[in-house]
Amino acid sequence: MTKNRIALAALSLCGVSANASAHIVLSQPVFEAGQNFAAFFKVEHGCGGSPTVGLRVEIPENVRVLETPQKPGWTLNAERTKDRVTAVTWRGHLDAKAADQFGLLVKLPPDAGAVYFPTVQQCEKGEERWRDIPASGQAWRDVARPAPMLRLTAAVTPPSYMAGNIMVEQVWSPATPGGAATGAAYMTIMNHGSTPDTLTGGSSPAAERFEIHQMSRANGVMSMRPVQGGIVVAPGATITLSPQANYHVMLSGLKTPLKEGAHVPAILNFAKAGSVNVELVVGPIGARGPTGAMPVMDHH
Repeated sequence: MTKNRIALAALSLCGVSANASAHIVLSQPVFEAGQNFAAFFKVEHGCGGSPTVGLRVEIPENVRVLETPQKPGWTLNAERTKDRVTAVTWRGHLDAKAADQFGLLVKLPPDAGAVYFPTVQQCEKGEERWRDIPASGQAWRDVARPAPMLRLTAAVTPPSYMAGNIMVEQVWSPATPGGAATGAAYMTIMNHGSTPDTLTGGSSPAAERFEIHQMSRANGVMSMRPVQGGIVVAPGATITLSPQANYHVMLSGLKTPLKEGAHVPAILNFAKAGSVNVELVVGPIGARGPTGAMPVMDHH
């Protein structure tokens, strides 16, 4: 991921059986529970021979909408109850024989299972109501007008954490050998707000000092130094602390080795969002990324 403004990128289409091709479906129908997900609702064609002029998607209570990106040629309206988006409607024009996708960025619930998005496809003449949810023991394909379904698989990626408009994901550390005095911590930080925030520091009971460091190279020589004032996360931006990036957290004065498979508590301090309690998921010695991490969208 880059540290620029979030923009949803088109996902590669997943296979859908021929008898489901006329339905409204998610282009990626299976994803990991608890993650950020680019939900693209795929419209195959209009209502009979009538063009599509609107698409209304209801958002399940356990799904949180993070972004409602604009779609060229279409207007978007988000219905809200307090601070939660309950439905999204796109209005525009799609030829009766044309296919297109309508995207949202959402936060998925933490538990495995099926999630349904009741949808109404509005056309110049009539509408199609894709709202049926299968009863217990009934298959999705066996209902007359099935609601778009996303099947959530058990989470294997480190969890994400929220504080205000700040989201922290993939918090991890590589294991350290016995007797090591220092370790490192890595993470991805996203600012979903409209104002900048700053990661100012943190702490962990596993180490005496928790310092943000920056790597730099000059004249072919690599150097590392503490970051004064913290790391600024601009509105809509993503900052990645990783072995391949410029920034990381140095854990100095380790009290015990970081053992593979351990979950080490830590606190991150932000200037505006405040303190965030996280867990460092410890991977193998020499790991270059979090264990079990899935690819995520670039944030441009």
